[in-house]
Amino acid sequence: MNKSQLGFIFVLLAGALWGTTGTVTKYIYAYGVEPVTLALLRIWISFFCLYIFAVLTGRRVQIKRKDIPFFLAYGAVSVAAFNLLYLSAIQLTTVSMAVVLLYTAPAFSMLAARLVLKESLSIRKFFALVLTFAGIILVVGAYRPGQVLFNLPGIMAGLGAGLTYGVYSIFTKRAFQRGYGPLETVIVALGSGLGFLLFVRPPWYLLPLLSGPLSLWLLVLTMAVFSTMLAYLFFVTGLVHVAAGKATLIAAVEPVVAIAVAIIFLGESMNLLQFVGVVAVLAAMLSQKS
Repeated sequence: MNKSQLGFIFVLLAGALWGTTGTVTKYIYAYGVEPVTLALLRIWISFFCLYIFAVLTGRRVQIKRKDIPFFLAYGAVSVAAFNLLYLSAIQLTTVSMAVVLLYTAPAFSMLAARLVLKESLSIRKFFALVLTFAGIILVVGAYRPGQVLFNLPGIMAGLGAGLTYGVYSIFTKRAFQRGYGPLETVIVALGSGLGFLLFVRPPWYLLPLLSGPLSLWLLVLTMAVFSTMLAYLFFVTGLVHVAAGKATLIAAVEPVVAIAVAIIFLGESMNLLQFVGVVAVLAAMLSQKS
């Protein structure tokens, strides 16, 4: 297995883990947790676990003074803002609507990669992008007006999530170019995002949750460890060997996983058009493997 294929697998795993976010979030919201609180919890726990791992394995996490503004922007945009916007979109609309809006990200990512990283936008990438969007629309059933909740705040939150997720890979590539490794990049980015979230929601607002049921905390830990920490780590590791725009397309397996998880745990069904959409997304993803 070459490095390009390994990078493909890591990004694929990241997309699969992110695909569990919608269903887990819906379960957590049933306990009355707000998006900003959930965003703070998932980032806080993820940052803490990764930092402890770095300390135990003897890895130093250092940031150069000249790079502080860069990582502040990284954390504010692609960690804090992304989580707030995406979790808000899930709350304000449906999971399907939030997912299809999130995956405007490949367009934002490819455009940013072209302008910032000077990556080429080949016919193959463009075709994969179109196929991805078509597949996502079919998968989430966005072609049926009755299923789509036209909520302006929710739509804006979803588009904002797409933008901040799309530029995440650009920030990560820039971090690599500045000499930071995958683990170091994730820890610093999460720490920066955590700082902004703590400013928005001070930690004492979390005190009432300490008396919450064990089931709530198991859901929060599942989201923090699997849907956040490992997903971020897999994604940035894959970016070492995969172009930024291409990585965002590969991670578009997320809505496919989201549908499958919803079928298994929420009892949702899949019609023929949704199945065609799954095939389209997988075809677009596989076209980027080589």
